[in-house]
Amino acid sequence: MEGLEGAVVEEIVGVAPEIVEKVLIKTASKLVREVEKVKMRIADIRRAIETKKDIFTIGKIEEEYEKLCYAAIDSSFTAPAIELVGGYLGIIAVVKEFYGSRCSKGHQGFIDAEAYVELWFNRDYVNEFAKYYERATAKKLLEMKMKGETYFDVLLLDGEIIPRIWRSSTANPVDMKIIEITNSVIDLADRTDTAIVGVLKRSYSRDIVNILGYHDLRLSDRAVLSLALEPGEYLAIAGYYQLHQELEALKNKRGVDKKWLKARLKWYEGLLQNIPVGYNIKLAFYRAMKTLYPTATKIEYTTSNSIHEDALLTNLIQISTSTGLPAPIDEVDRLATTTLSRELKHTVYQKLIAEVAKNTKIGIKEIQSLLSFMNPEKLSSILG
Repeated sequence: MEGLEGAVVEEIVGVAPEIVEKVLIKTASKLVREVEKVKMRIADIRRAIETKKDIFTIGKIEEEYEKLCYAAIDSSFTAPAIELVGGYLGIIAVVKEFYGSRCSKGHQGFIDAEAYVELWFNRDYVNEFAKYYERATAKKLLEMKMKGETYFDVLLLDGEIIPRIWRSSTANPVDMKIIEITNSVIDLADRTDTAIVGVLKRSYSRDIVNILGYHDLRLSDRAVLSLALEPGEYLAIAGYYQLHQELEALKNKRGVDKKWLKARLKWYEGLLQNIPVGYNIKLAFYRAMKTLYPTATKIEYTTSNSIHEDALLTNLIQISTSTGLPAPIDEVDRLATTTLSRELKHTVYQKLIAEVAKNTKIGIKEIQSLLSFMNPEKLSSILG
């Protein structure tokens, strides 16, 4: 019996160090093989890029550049929504900031935050509503610029410009509203001579490596370009329409993963439906000058009449921080997170109870029942 108890305790305490080491060696070897495979082909990859000048352009930051004004937007939200017996409570904080010496007087360094509260009875829509409120904020800023009430050169978003929403007969109304308001934002940006940049923090696409013919590479485009680009360099890419055509041309090419290609083409077809007619959304990867990790940053963007592509990408590289991301994005991300504090969530919850009680004849016990937590263990995250 004593031996059995000892075996159980040893298993609970943790995994044996030699097992951990064995697993780590296997994982490290797998990564090393892929990195070495790319490193051996860096020169070839760059040459392959240069032969497709109609799609790809490698550039380097300009030593002299005109500083721009950015209006940056990001949100933070309860993810998942707060699960109450009566439904899902979503709290969303949207932050905007003006960044740059070229911003209009009174708006330089201006920061503002707004909180939104929503309740859904049958499904958690907090992610969709956060996207909608971000775009609503962007639309309002562009309308202010059109009226001459403010000025900025670039609208900077944390995340994609074009919604990753696939149209269908079963699409929910919120998704369609996100597409509609995004179209309005793109149109207003065009009318107000404003560039738009969306910073894509998470990207595992392998479109570029496959278009270049390196079908055996398993690392993502971002990983490969982190190795292929030097600090201060960028790779500008023609746009989603052109990339889709290039991927279409791979259908009969040897060595292409047919299952991956089929899924990727379907993804592009859904994305292209959401780009307003007459507009082209381009992509780029760039390496900032001094970063904590030597990684490339991926963006999608539209230029404006007064800001050429080279100037826009040069500016983004120049204002990027040690994270590799543009400084305004780092700032609004931090502010949005701190705005959605435990105190804010506590206040919203208490005010919701008070507001419901004030506007109904139902007893307080019934109200508390509906507004109680589905999982009482999460109470501390709101009221702790």
